Amino acid sequence: MAVAVVVDSTADIPQSMREELGISVVPLSILFGNDSYLDGVEMSSDAFYQRLVSSNVHPSTSQPSPGLFAETYERLAQDHDGIISVHLSGKLSGTVRSAEQAKEMVPNVPIRVIDTGSVSLGSGFLGIEAARLAREGKSLDEIAATVEAMVPKIRLWAVLDTLKYLERGGRIGRTRAFLGTLLNVKPMIQIQGEVLPAEQVRTHKKAIARMVELAKAEAPYEHLAVLHSQAAPLAEEFANQLASLHPRDKIIVSQLTGVIGVHSGPGLIGVTGVKKG
Repeated sequence: MAVAVVVDSTADIPQSMREELGISVVPLSILFGNDSYLDGVEMSSDAFYQRLVSSNVHPSTSQPSPGLFAETYERLAQDHDGIISVHLSGKLSGTVRSAEQAKEMVPNVPIRVIDTGSVSLGSGFLGIEAARLAREGKSLDEIAATVEAMVPKIRLWAVLDTLKYLERGGRIGRTRAFLGTLLNVKPMIQIQGEVLPAEQVRTHKKAIARMVELAKAEAPYEHLAVLHSQAAPLAEEFANQLASLHPRDKIIVSQLTGVIGVHSGPGLIGVTGVKKG
């Protein structure tokens, strides 16, 4: 009996990889007014961005309930002897707290809950690594120790088309959002537990060039991905520029799921990786 791996829907792990590695996903929810949708289940990322730009209602998000986590844990406990549950930063969402509460509700199987301090594939890569170790027959303690040691090695930078969605979602202050609109500046952020301002550049092209420099300074990587929201051609171009750092066919290009898109809006380009060593 192997160790089961659980992530939340913000992990942005491609479906083919989730299926191959047997990773279970607990979805967060997207709310447009009174309409609620399970992220990635009842609303795809493409459908979300289409509604985001056309709707007069700014959406919000909701973490999974402890009960939803407990249902997943109970199901997995039937044919696994341990569960590792890997989630986005506790400073950005209460998802980790829900998972911890669910852990107490399912005492018949050992469960380890990991706060990655990151989001999207910054978090997802730790779920992928956990699943690979589980397939190798590693114990729950061995997997948890390896994954926890990866947390400080995660890097994530992104450039936003606008700061208005972060401001609407309460992730940054109004003054910061206002400054980001001046002089057609493209604000760059980094995720280190929380959303932090990085730099400001004038164009996506200059932002990508700067993120290539930042990524090179932290190389080499165990895992590397390019993130985007409704900017696939630019993301592919960016991934090609990173091929000197990491095999191009190993660089995942992923669109941000709707729950993250609530705060980023369309037009984001980013890079995330897990450093070697």
